[in-house]
Amino acid sequence: MRQLRAIKSDIEVNLTQKACDITRDAFNRVLKFIKPGVMEYEVEAEIIHEFIRQAATGHGYNPIIASGNNANILHYTDNNQECKDGELILLDFGAEYANYNADMTRTIPVNGKFTPRQKEVYNSVLYVLNESKKLMVAGAIWNTYHEQVGELMTEQLIKLKLISSTDVKNQNPSYPAYKKYFMHGTSHHLGIDVHDFAGRYTPFAEGNILTCEPGIYIPEEGFAVRLENDILITKDGNYDLMGHIPIIAEEIEEIMNA
Repeated sequence: MRQLRAIKSDIEVNLTQKACDITRDAFNRVLKFIKPGVMEYEVEAEIIHEFIRQAATGHGYNPIIASGNNANILHYTDNNQECKDGELILLDFGAEYANYNADMTRTIPVNGKFTPRQKEVYNSVLYVLNESKKLMVAGAIWNTYHEQVGELMTEQLIKLKLISSTDVKNQNPSYPAYKKYFMHGTSHHLGIDVHDFAGRYTPFAEGNILTCEPGIYIPEEGFAVRLENDILITKDGNYDLMGHIPIIAEEIEEIMNA
């Protein structure tokens, strides 16, 4: 019975899409709300307001509202610090609707404008997200997929001068150099549970819904960037259930400054 959960029916896909749509509306609400001086918990309150307003069951999981260096704590849920001018804020949240979950991450500038370095890192993460989505096809093997994403991330980290080609050449195969700045997996199944049941050695299949969530964490620079969308695998490739949610850096700046 548990294995049946990995393949989603049309009804399940529609309910997950609705959860993603509500999550989009909460994010758009937050983009217009965040500014220097607001507290992380105030941002969380704006999100739950929109969820309840649209009849979502609530949060799919404890939301992460992590400004500044808090974003380098992977499962930060204190959400009690002030959002300061010049910082980025990492938002990891998703609505639950009719028991189906959305799971989204965005990273935005508190003051509505990325610094050149923040944007450089942001665009690297977005590049890895977009390229990783292309790898998420029926028949792909979990471990092979994650190794391929690791290669994409390695290329970007060298470009950002966070690691060197020498670091890669001398890396421990069981702990590649990129893991210093990207230490978690890229995807998990999504459904009735946010981390839905599926076998690690079962190939991706049509009807799977998976997250795609690369990130770069730089404690020494005081910020992190993670981006996450929810992807449905179909016979024609994959479909991004969050393709309508703002993610391009310039688009986010434009909405925040409108």
